[in-house]
Amino acid sequence: MHSCYRARVIALAAVLGFSLSASSAAQAECNGKDLFPALKSEAPAAYADIVAAASAMPFRHGKLFRLFQVGAQPSYIFATLHSSDQRITGFSPRLRAALAESKIVVLESIETGAVLRRLIAESPAAWRRAILAGENQRAAQLLSEADFEQLEDLLARKGLPKSLAQTLKPAALAFLLDRPDCESRGRGAPYVDELVAQLAHKNKIEIIGLESIIEQLDIADGLPHETERNLLISLLRQADHGEDAEETAIARYKEGDIGGLLAWIRSAEPIPGVTGAQIPPAFLDRVITLRTYRMRDRALPLLKRGGAFIAIGAAHLPGKEGLLRLLEENGYQVEVAE
Repeated sequence: MHSCYRARVIALAAVLGFSLSASSAAQAECNGKDLFPALKSEAPAAYADIVAAASAMPFRHGKLFRLFQVGAQPSYIFATLHSSDQRITGFSPRLRAALAESKIVVLESIETGAVLRRLIAESPAAWRRAILAGENQRAAQLLSEADFEQLEDLLARKGLPKSLAQTLKPAALAFLLDRPDCESRGRGAPYVDELVAQLAHKNKIEIIGLESIIEQLDIADGLPHETERNLLISLLRQADHGEDAEETAIARYKEGDIGGLLAWIRSAEPIPGVTGAQIPPAFLDRVITLRTYRMRDRALPLLKRGGAFIAIGAAHLPGKEGLLRLLEENGYQVEVAE
């Protein structure tokens, strides 16, 4: 998926009182393959739909975008991928210069580490309400017996308590289990977003966040139970293909193909031949589109001041309801800088 992944998972772990360091996934290695060649040969209709959807998206290519408006210093929007893979964490001189020249750096969220622990300690009830399932939201009521057992097995495989299958909301389970085991191979290595923050600190630039972690968790609340069930099903059907999904996202990002990345995330068949792997559109409308509008609203006052460097997940940028088109509609000239 997307969006401050590590911070969300740390928050979930902290609220529930378990440690992620014990995960057996820490020793796993990545062996994924880009799914696009397989989609092209084995699911040509699905592949054609992805290509067509991506081709129709405004701002479908690029990772760094420059924004102009009369009377203000130019600002930048940087597409991030929430990964620590070394192939995408080497920033170009142009990107480093854009960040160094900025007056403020803006991330999706800055609630990490001690700040996050303090917020959880100050309002534990609110955090538990954000992640704990109500009676009709529990996976055991939404899934078949076989699928529920598979969910428990998936938790155990990642070194997490099986009991979480009984207690967490479907969206919280999706956020917790979304990454493949291999993503833990670089535990301790900074994600793209974290590298942006490190460079901002080094250059003594103010850093602020557009959202709180609890807002990111809450935005998926209140979905129909059928959507929550389908979300859990997609999580289970994709579980054995997590490394391939990770490699597919990295491949699109390396090429600057952010439209292709978003079209694939929204695809009815993201994994060739795997029925039920589609992430429910209603869920994506919440965690991508609705959050993008919120980011737009909160970014506009910062952009008006000029000199902002805004780094957010790549899936929020392309498309008619992507952040770049929304900002263009608010009077900004947008050009690809990289």
